[in-house]
Amino acid sequence: MDPISEELLMALAGGAAGSAGQQIWQSLRGLVRRDRTAEGEPPQRSLEDVLTLLEQRPEDAERARELAAALRRRAEQDADFAAALARWQQESEGAHRTSGIASFEVSGGSQHSVVQVQNVHGGITLN
Repeated sequence: MDPISEELLMALAGGAAGSAGQQIWQSLRGLVRRDRTAEGEPPQRSLEDVLTLLEQRPEDAERARELAAALRRRAEQDADFAAALARWQQESEGAHRTSGIASFEVSGGSQHSVVQVQNVHGGITLN
């Protein structure tokens, strides 16, 4: 399973992707609730607690990292959870890509100027 992006978790916890994103976040919460911490796991924050902490401060990258790591650990322990989480991840990444939230990466070559805009009303002149 590919690692779950911290940025994706932060965006969904913060309400990005509108109602679709909120539904996807709630489906993760449902998955976590259905699948309580495995017996014999060392005492630590429950997966649901970690999810709630990110919900409270969705801009906190450390909390997103902690949630991504906790999800990965749980998936490593349980193949059924891993399969459900992989389905959730595919759905969430698809919704995030189509939510109107754009992200661009510029690399390679020698760019002198890069302009990124959204919702332009009127003309743009670049010299």
